[in-house]
Amino acid sequence: MMAAKDDSEGEDNVKIVLHGDCAEQESERPLLSDVTPLEGFRGRCQTDSGLVVRLRKNPRLRKPERSKVVTLLLSDPGLDLQGDIRSKLPSVRIRRYTASRSIKHRRIDLHKISEGRYVRPRPFWERYEDLKNRSRVSFRNVARAVKVSTLERIEIQARKWHKWKMKFKDIRQSLTVFHGTLREIEGRYGMAIMTYFRFVKWLMFLNFYIMIITFAALVIPFAALSSSDFDDILSNKSSPDFSVSSPEFNMTMHVVDCTRQYIRHIDQVHGNTRTSAMLFVDLIQGTGYMERSLLFYGAYRNRTYTEDGHQTVYNIGVAYLFSVFLSFLLSFILIIKNSAKNMKASHGVEKSVAQFTNKVFGGWDYCIKDNRAANHKKKVIGGALAADLAEQDRIKRLGMRMWVDWLEVWGMRIVINVLVFVLLCGSLALIGFTTSKMIDESDSNKSSTAANLFFQFVPHITITFLNLVVPRVFQKLVIFEEYTNEFRIKITLFRSILLRLASPVALMAMLYNKLLLNDEDDEMKMCGNLRWTDDDDPNSVRCWETYVGQQVYKLLLIDMVVVILVVLLWHTPRRYINTKYRDRFKIVKFIGPQEFDLPKSVVDIIYAQNLCWFGLLFCPLIPAITFLHNIIVFFVKKVDLFKNCRPESRPYKTSKSTSLFMKVLLLSFILAVVPVGYVIGKIQPSQSCGPFRMYSNHSFRMYHGLVNYVYSWDKGPQTVFFFIGSGIFVVPLLILLMLLMYYYWVIGSGYATKKEYVLEDLKMEKLDTKFLLKQINKEKEELLRKDSDC
Repeated sequence: MMAAKDDSEGEDNVKIVLHGDCAEQESERPLLSDVTPLEGFRGRCQTDSGLVVRLRKNPRLRKPERSKVVTLLLSDPGLDLQGDIRSKLPSVRIRRYTASRSIKHRRIDLHKISEGRYVRPRPFWERYEDLKNRSRVSFRNVARAVKVSTLERIEIQARKWHKWKMKFKDIRQSLTVFHGTLREIEGRYGMAIMTYFRFVKWLMFLNFYIMIITFAALVIPFAALSSSDFDDILSNKSSPDFSVSSPEFNMTMHVVDCTRQYIRHIDQVHGNTRTSAMLFVDLIQGTGYMERSLLFYGAYRNRTYTEDGHQTVYNIGVAYLFSVFLSFLLSFILIIKNSAKNMKASHGVEKSVAQFTNKVFGGWDYCIKDNRAANHKKKVIGGALAADLAEQDRIKRLGMRMWVDWLEVWGMRIVINVLVFVLLCGSLALIGFTTSKMIDESDSNKSSTAANLFFQFVPHITITFLNLVVPRVFQKLVIFEEYTNEFRIKITLFRSILLRLASPVALMAMLYNKLLLNDEDDEMKMCGNLRWTDDDDPNSVRCWETYVGQQVYKLLLIDMVVVILVVLLWHTPRRYINTKYRDRFKIVKFIGPQEFDLPKSVVDIIYAQNLCWFGLLFCPLIPAITFLHNIIVFFVKKVDLFKNCRPESRPYKTSKSTSLFMKVLLLSFILAVVPVGYVIGKIQPSQSCGPFRMYSNHSFRMYHGLVNYVYSWDKGPQTVFFFIGSGIFVVPLLILLMLLMYYYWVIGSGYATKKEYVLEDLKMEKLDTKFLLKQINKEKEELLRKDSDC
């Protein structure tokens, strides 16, 4: 359809030329005003009515600057152009997306580069010679030549560097551990499930880094260096250098006596047990030979090394605190870095204004290359569309509810939340009760060996059982609360995470109550331990730090065993029954194969990492155990996914799930750091074990070992260290951090406001489109009616 502006008396007219089947027809319709140029588009115009047209020369019209031919973007020959359509639109304006000049030039440059025309940048001397040849040498032109030649050279070098960097990144990724496995998972099951395995791999390397720090600063120096003066005193090879009547001599001899009693207790209780069964019991409990190994806190004490013929003490206590602090700092930095990297991808719109369009045209995962996974993805998209339709129907029904119905819904939600709170409190109380029972049965010393072993594992089995059962109850209860599907998943996750992370905290709180609550009463404590009993009592707690480390060790060990047993004893038989009997029995077909529960798997792996952080002070080698745990979980989950499970029917978005992983991991990190910091700063260490035994009087705390070490420095470094820890430095730093937090909060609020404006514009665009389509249909009907009348 062609429209030509014609100069005539009275009204301006547009000649409409029809192409195709109607090429011979011509008609004239009045146009209210002239066409005006649309800024940023060469060869385009816009009428006052808001219709965008594209300019094109017509060889039949020769009048300069007066005759123009335009091609209407709307190809309907019967469209009525009278009236100001723009004033009738629901929105005030129509958004124009124009390409800026810089973007246009950038596209031209990229096109030239792709054609190979940019072999090298033109140097300044070539540009200067060109200016001289054209007799255009001036200060402005020379300055521009210098600027352009310099910028082009920098740009070419930047492109080369970026190209080499991308090549190096590809090579590094190809050599990365589990790269092929992750690609296989991504190809068969999509990005969402691959994100979980990549998260497990990330935690694996995090624990590997922590393990390197612990080995380098603590384990290897302790194992490699020679014994200290304390070891010689302990083995009667020497005596203290202090005066017999000095407080230092009395303290040293008291610590030596406590250490000897602790060693004698271990030898008497576990020294004669050499059967395989008892060795296995010591292995899973962390007692006996395991208790005296480098796995636990109690085995460490100062060492010495020789330098230029002089012996120097290697302060294991300072190295111990340094390794713990550096491990926590590294974990925090990596968590924040990974969270920031995923925040950009996850900072999007929760509620789409084109929900079904996005699922139909953008819901496919193009990483999938397996036929079975592709068929499943089709079912997932279809199920998601059906669920969204059902959700819209539910929202309509909710809009028709009366206030009595809403009272019923909110009453049900209140009841269920109270029930959830009771379940959480009951679970924590049950953990506390079993822990108290474990310690009380140990004190009674009336049970048999098998019963005593059972009671030693009752709290840990209870925690594992609750973590398996209670989240399933939460999933059933949330159905009756009538939330949306997305919010239902989030609140179930929140409740499960709360239970998971609160369980070890409840265990440690009960241990603190039983082992250290009477911290102010020195008469009830023996060598810093409240439950110090006879030498032949196997349940005597003579190093409370090692005892706490044993509990964390058992929790992590049981969690590792449960992951394997669930796959072997539940998922595999379920897959076998479903494969063999699904066509015979409807109930088997109804239950179906096991789904890969992504949220639960994430909570499980974060729970193990929380145990690692919490046990870092009491069990220095626990990062190595957690590293092994991550490897086992990675391969067990991979086999379970490939052989037994199918993906979830309503999976998470990849970016959202990654961001959620990091948020939960940061929460678990905080819950682990706070108790460890309290132990370091507020609780007296044992005098029978550990690197702080030599200084451990009633007023001594672990951090005092670092303070005493700083006092041995020169005056300058001392001043700097204590200034960093003083309020003069900390208070301004906190104020600065608060200002930065406020600044980023304001920026985030601005982005949120901008997002709302963009959503409103998109909604208006949708209304504009509907209105224009309605007008076009109306004009078509009018034309058909006129044609029928003719």
